[in-house]
Amino acid sequence: MVPSTRAHAEHYEVVIVGGGQAGLALGHYLAGQGRKFLILERGEDVAPAWRDRWDSLTLFTPRAYDGLPGLEFPGDPDGYPTRAEVLAYLQEYAAKFDLPVRLGTPVRGLSREGHEFVLELDDGRIRAEQVVIATGPFQEPRVPAIAGDLGPVVAQMHSSA
Repeated sequence: MVPSTRAHAEHYEVVIVGGGQAGLALGHYLAGQGRKFLILERGEDVAPAWRDRWDSLTLFTPRAYDGLPGLEFPGDPDGYPTRAEVLAYLQEYAAKFDLPVRLGTPVRGLSREGHEFVLELDDGRIRAEQVVIATGPFQEPRVPAIAGDLGPVVAQMHSSA
């Protein structure tokens, strides 16, 4: 994992926001291209969304189809991995490819200045030529404005609940 070095202005070709499977897989490809990149993860370990899932969760696809680029998912290819196995696999993936993941680093804002993007962090800024948002769709509810106009007889819920 990448230590914090925010005493000076950091610049990267690509910054990935989100250290789950999408962010890690993209990091694998960027590393293979020799790009200067960074993966920012607000959680204290990779793939924090998996930690919030039920302990009894089992994927509905066999291990033969669950691996990310460059690393097969271990175990019986016809078996179905558990939540704990997915977490262990994603940690191994980040370590095996020595991906530059900076943990505990929420991104508070994103703007554009000239030809660069600026990511606002709690304790500094990072500049990047490209930014990929790989945070996943289910962690924080996004409720459309029209929902407030619906009557109380209409049951409303989000998958996060």
